[in-house]
Amino acid sequence: MKKILKKHWLLIVLLSIPYFLIVLPGVIRINYDMTSPGDLNKVGSVISVAGSKEEGSFNTVSVYSVERVTLLTYCIGMLDKIVDLDESFELIQMTSQESFTSGTIQKNVSINNSIILAYNQANKKIESEYKGLIVHTVFKDFKYDIRIGDIITKYNNEEVTDEVTFTNKLIQDVREKNNITLTINRDGKISEVKYEPIFTEDNKSFYIGISFYDYYTIVEGSADPAYELNKAHTLGPSGGLMQALSVYNAITEEDLTKGRKIAGTGTIDINGDIGAIGGIYQKVFTAYFSNADVFFVPVEKDNNGNIIIEEGNNYSEALRAYEILGKPDSMAFVPVASFKEAVEWLLGNE
Repeated sequence: MKKILKKHWLLIVLLSIPYFLIVLPGVIRINYDMTSPGDLNKVGSVISVAGSKEEGSFNTVSVYSVERVTLLTYCIGMLDKIVDLDESFELIQMTSQESFTSGTIQKNVSINNSIILAYNQANKKIESEYKGLIVHTVFKDFKYDIRIGDIITKYNNEEVTDEVTFTNKLIQDVREKNNITLTINRDGKISEVKYEPIFTEDNKSFYIGISFYDYYTIVEGSADPAYELNKAHTLGPSGGLMQALSVYNAITEEDLTKGRKIAGTGTIDINGDIGAIGGIYQKVFTAYFSNADVFFVPVEKDNNGNIIIEEGNNYSEALRAYEILGKPDSMAFVPVASFKEAVEWLLGNE
């Protein structure tokens, strides 16, 4: 065997080159992430209320996402107008387990927010408690002992009250170079952590270094009527709006679905404000290919109530997909900024 290899090594090398040229693109990973259309997921299979009367359905919309795709996948994706290929955000690089934990936290927060909002809007009994800010993402260059799942309860010994106030104060103190100490609840263990952000190389700007949500829990047994949670097969916060609509529909008299397959996306807070999400371009295609009758699009509005249209924002990306589909009459395209707007549209449209 050695003699054969020695005698024919050049031929073997030459014959191996095409093989490596075929295999390597499927192995080499590059700093691009891919997003493609996914599935509709019926909310009632995750959050169920006894006696629900809906004839149609409320559905969250998922997409398929792959981080740091192979060169071969990138080349194939370039040929598909429905697929997005975006440069990976280098400051966020999580392991598979960290990504799963992060997505699970975001999903759980969205479910709690949805239920609390729906019960309050329906004037039904429910009790909730504010726990602080739950951390769902930690940037790779963040050097301090804060982990995914930690709950921030105090800021310089003052109780944390909400995400916006916390973020504004943190940014102000960083700019003024004030010391910042955060109190952390990690699985019931309380500790204090000194905080500093991630500064850019020129020291002129910074990243907070962690991402978080207001974290509310529901007092066990406080909801009337009672609800039941089943295992969710999707991750992330983007199902918030549809979850809230589904629960609200289940605990009020009128059936908002009117027999329709209703899809949509958008985060939700307990005040009913809808937030932007990722992958909305692909979600429009997913809803259409799944024969949805309605698709709710999260939007921002200015002080005059006009939709803010900016390149790359949720409304612009969703509209681009809808126009590629030819603005089909079979699927209503509905921009909404709040839970209230979505309910009013459903009540007013057969």
